[in-house]
Formats: sequence, C-alpha cells, structure tokens
Amino acid sequence: MGAVWARLILWVCAASLVVAAAATSRPGRLAIWEVVLYLAVLAVAFVVVRKRPAVALGLALGAWLVCYLVRVEFDSATGVIALAPALAITSFLAGRHAKDPRATAIALTIAEVAGVVVALTERGGSDTALAVTSGIGVLGVVPWAFGRFRRRYAELQEVGWEHATLLERDADNARNAERARLAGEMHDLVGHELARAALLVGALELEPALTAQQREAAKTARASVTAAAERLADVMQVLRADEDEPVATIEEVVQRSGLDVELINKRITAIDGIIARTVHRVAAEALTNVIKHAPGAKITVELRQNLELRITNGPAPKPPAVGSGKGLVGLAERVALVGGRFDAGPKDGGFEVRAKLPERPLPRTTPTHVRRESTEAEIRKSARRTVLITSAVCAAIAIGVPGYMVFDAVTSVLTPQQFAQARLDTAEDDLDLPLRTRVDNPLGVTAPKNAECRYYSTHANPFDHARHDLYRLCFREDRLTHKELLVRRSG
Repeated sequence: MGAVWARLILWVCAASLVVAAAATSRPGRLAIWEVVLYLAVLAVAFVVVRKRPAVALGLALGAWLVCYLVRVEFDSATGVIALAPALAITSFLAGRHAKDPRATAIALTIAEVAGVVVALTERGGSDTALAVTSGIGVLGVVPWAFGRFRRRYAELQEVGWEHATLLERDADNARNAERARLAGEMHDLVGHELARAALLVGALELEPALTAQQREAAKTARASVTAAAERLADVMQVLRADEDEPVATIEEVVQRSGLDVELINKRITAIDGIIARTVHRVAAEALTNVIKHAPGAKITVELRQNLELRITNGPAPKPPAVGSGKGLVGLAERVALVGGRFDAGPKDGGFEVRAKLPERPLPRTTPTHVRRESTEAEIRKSARRTVLITSAVCAAIAIGVPGYMVFDAVTSVLTPQQFAQARLDTAEDDLDLPLRTRVDNPLGVTAPKNAECRYYSTHANPFDHARHDLYRLCFREDRLTHKELLVRRSG
C-alpha cells in the first residue's frame, strides 16, 4: 500500500507540470485533449512500472518524444519541459524495478535512434537530433542508471537483514547445543548419584535389623530412585537422538528411493558422522526432486573419493512439475552448515545437483555470506557504472552542444560580400550561398507573407555578443524577394 501511495504522489508531481504546460500563454502550450492523453499514458506507465518496467519506460519515452518533436519548430522549451519530470521519474523507477536491465536499455536505445531519425528527416535537422540525444541522456539514461544503483543497494540491505537473522539463529543453535551438553553432564552426574543412592537403599533393604515396615519403605524408596534414573535416561535419549540414530549409506538411500539409479561410489574410507548425514540429506532430497520434476529421467549418483557428490538426471520425458525452489535452498543451507560448497543448475537438457563436502565439519560459510560478497561486488560495479554513465552523458553534452554550435555557425556563414551581391529577383540557384542554414525559424521573427526564408550566420563565432545576428534571405517561387540583417543583440 505504501508503494502505491508513493507512485500516486510521484504521478501528481509529474502531472502538475503537464497541466501547467496547458495553462501557460506560450505558443506551444498543450491542448486539453493532449493533457488528458498524456496524463492517461503516464498513469498507465506508473501502474505497470513494477511488473513491466520496459513497457512503462517505452510509454514515457514515446510521450516525451512526441511532445517535443511536435513543438520543436515553434516552442521547443514547452516540448522539453512538459514531460521532463515524468520521464525522469519513470526512468528511475524502471531501473529500480527491472530484474534484467537489458529490456529497459533496449527501450532507451530504440527511443534514441527513433528520435534522431525523425529529427534528421522530419523535424528541424541536426540541432533537433542533438536536443533529442541530450534530453534522453539527461532525463532517461542518467535516472535509469541511478535506479539500477538503488536496486543493488536495496539488495545489499536485504542480504544484511538475512545475515542478521542467520546470526540470531546461530546464536539460538549454540544456546540449544550448550543446553544439550549441560543436560548430558547433568545426566552423567545425577545418574551416577541416583545409581549410588539406589545401591545404598537396596543394601539398607537387606539389613536384618529392620522391621517389615521399614524394609517395605526402603523397597519403595529404591524403586522410586530407580524409576527416576530410568526417566532421566529416557530424556537424554531424546536429546541425543540425532547423535545415536544410525546414518543410512549412499547405497541405502538409492535403494530406498525405488528409482533406477546408476550409482558410482568411489569413496572407500569411512566418512565422519555429520558429513555422512549431509551426504544422506543431499542425496535423498535430490532424488525426491527428480521424482517430482523429472519423472522417468535417467539418474546418475556419483560420490567421489574427495567427497564430491553429484546427482544428475537427464531430460524429463513427462512435463515437469513447478516447484518453489525451497528444497534446493535448504540443501544449500545444510551443506554450508558443515563448510561445504553447493551448486545446482541445468546440464545437457537435464539437471545436476553438486555438493563438495569437507572431511570434517568446518566453520560455517552460509549462502548468505557468499551472496553478500557477490552483492557488495555488484553494488560497487553499479556505482562505478552509474558514475561513468552520468559523467559520459554530462561530458557528451558539455562537449557536443558547444561543438555543434561552432559547427552550425562555421558551416552557415554568409559573408557581407555574399550578402551585398545577392540581388533581388535573382534565382536561388544563381546565388552564392552556404550549403547550410543557421536556423529554420528564430523566435520573435516574422517572415514576409507567402515567402520561404533562409537564415545565415553573420560570422563564425557563436559565443560573442553578436551571436544572435542573422542574415535573412526570403524567396518566393525560388526567386529572392527580400533580404535583411537581423540585429538581435542579447547584451
């Protein structure tokens, strides 16, 4: 419920700017039907982002591209800003919730390529393509990278809580083991004293000087002491049941399974009791899993001299059952308890369970420790990747935008001599003009009626005080009808 409220609040924040883009007086403001459409798209994206992050990211990217590209020729600022928060938030959530980042990365790539192609062929040209690239980089790629980092960090927190739970359980196990040990010592001490008391009372029972009543009392006391000793022995038998219970051999486990199993037992020396119990547990659980998930498959059980146990089954001739995976988790925990290594996974169309056990139980190394180390390595890698992506996007914008401004100015310069030689009513093909124009339609400049105008740089430096000055040549039916210098100083 908390996650739903959080997404609702984020949607409201993103929606507020979309509504503001309709209330503004700018020429590119949104129509009411556009506001409704964009809000509906964003609502869908925010609802499905947890389960379908790539779909949500694709919807947000598509909405932002449409909003920008439709308005780029008359009000690009509104097109960029209206859906900017929505795209940034969706990108972060998509990176946060995507288990596999490839689908969301593909969505970003497709949006980038599609936006650049549309910009170059239909909307504004290279300057629009650069704006699309920068916008998707800042509003899409960077938040997505931070979302991936946040996911790794959350996984590390989860592993930390699991580790704390295991430590608490280990402490409980240690306390229980100590209590069992103390109980054993109490049995040895108290049992000895009870036996001695029973012996003394029995001797007293045979004393000839006692009366019949006293002898009967001694007999009753001896019986009570003997019964107490027997009850104590029964209690200790329960406490030590695991230690006294005989361990089935690997051959017995295979035989009890009732399966057609090829057994290869290369272990010729005796196995430690605790390790033998672990071999028993792994083999029994693995064979049970074969019965459930690959009935009828060929099975091989191999126990090597170095206590490496492998249970392999071939492809299942029948449709396998769907399992929870808890059995394998339990096996991994059991093997880790004695200091072994556990692995399980597909092999040659079937499945294989592998356990490498030590000769004697070793200090505990749980799967949580291994997962914690792996997650820590992943979060470090994710942090480096996030910094690298952010730095690359910022560097590309910092270098690309000024670079493009220089390129745009240098390649579209119309010299004063060329401007002076341009005679009215001259055919466009007969004029000495640059190959590129500076901009298509500068804001605040009205073109003559029924004329198509070209705008050119007055000089090659796009950063000085005269950077907005332009030469304008207007044509009607491919003949020059108007020319002027637009002095648009910004200070």
